[in-house]
Amino acid sequence: MLQATSLSVRLPAGEALRGVDLSLAPGERVGVVGESGSGKSMLGLALMGMTPASARLSGRLTLDGRDMTRARERDWRALRARRIAMIFQEPMAALNPLRRVGTTVMEPLRVRLGLTRAEAGARALALFNEVGLPDPADRLRQYPHELSGGQRQRALIALALACDPAILVADEPTTALDAEVAARIVDLLVRLSRDRGMALVFISHDLAAVARATERLVVLYGGDVVERGEVGAVLADPRHPYTRGLIAARPRPAPRAPGAPRPRLAAIPGSVPPLADLPAGCRFAGRCPVERPECAARRPAPRPTPHGLAACHLLEEGAP
Repeated sequence: MLQATSLSVRLPAGEALRGVDLSLAPGERVGVVGESGSGKSMLGLALMGMTPASARLSGRLTLDGRDMTRARERDWRALRARRIAMIFQEPMAALNPLRRVGTTVMEPLRVRLGLTRAEAGARALALFNEVGLPDPADRLRQYPHELSGGQRQRALIALALACDPAILVADEPTTALDAEVAARIVDLLVRLSRDRGMALVFISHDLAAVARATERLVVLYGGDVVERGEVGAVLADPRHPYTRGLIAARPRPAPRAPGAPRPRLAAIPGSVPPLADLPAGCRFAGRCPVERPECAARRPAPRPTPHGLAACHLLEEGAP
């Protein structure tokens, strides 16, 4: 249904995505993880045909067998909302503060599907029921600031689902939500994907949410896919040093004696460098605890692992 092959996005400052391969079948749920600056949101925008005007795309991106790599905006506009839709990262920025939430959700129904105002209102009410908004008729008449964070996120999900897309790209849908609300949003997305047969691309820095929501995992760093595979297997047995670092950095509540100091949280040294300063070889060079001399100079090729693929020189034949 969706296939990215050697997809690259170059901005004036440097390469934001480099040779990304990604496939998506109907009903499949794929997680994309990595630190801020790893290229997660840029990948989501590329899949939507919404990269910045200054960006240059190369490689191949097909949607329903149609090559969209150099498609015009009008071609993308015909597919957005109806075939592929996106939940943006911040509901307060995505929802118009001057419009009632119901009016915002009804707009694509009227513009894309040609429904009357009454038909669009009934459909919006049904969507609000489907995503679990309490008192949906009242929510239709409210403005974004009158809703809680979890309610705004559900309204945004309803907006993305309005035209029944085959693919949903969810960019950090649980950001700024407390743990209980975040878990409910994740479960909602999984249920909607199953009920509708809708493919889901779940972009997040939250490994627990990704494990709960998806079947396959893609680990991005510096615009490169460094590891991919079945989500449970990758998290249980990571083969790339960066994936190991992400997993080690997860907060883990543990019992401790009264008055005992809290254990230090593991962290990956340094931070993701800006695009202009990314190494030519392995993007993780400079931060990797097991770096070799060739890492910064030569890009590692993806190699098979027991659960998928990983791109690391340590996996080359004969490496220790």
